[in-house]
Amino acid sequence: MKGTALGKGVDALFEVTKPEHLDIIKEKQGSKLPKFRTFEIKLSILLKANQLDYLNKFEKKIMINRSSQNKKERITKNSIIRCAVDLLSKLDIDTKEIADERELSLRVNRAVLNDRS
Repeated sequence: MKGTALGKGVDALFEVTKPEHLDIIKEKQGSKLPKFRTFEIKLSILLKANQLDYLNKFEKKIMINRSSQNKKERITKNSIIRCAVDLLSKLDIDTKEIADERELSLRVNRAVLNDRS
């Protein structure tokens, strides 16, 4: 089922998915349910090449810099993006009159710096 953008019909960038009935999956796979099976929305995002390159390098750096006993779950680009969204949700960002992505970036940076002090 596709998600609806405010008054614009179907938004091709995200898809609301119904996770399989969790009890049935747990029964089939034992008690441990893979984390990715618990998410309900699949999101496609448009990135610049340097942004994807950074995500790839950061993901690899995280995976390389862990000991074997600390590899409980795979850290993916999706993990990094979810973490960034959670971080954004905790910031007090001035959302008035944001005209473009550049201004949004400035406001987010300002909120991060203000949160540190």
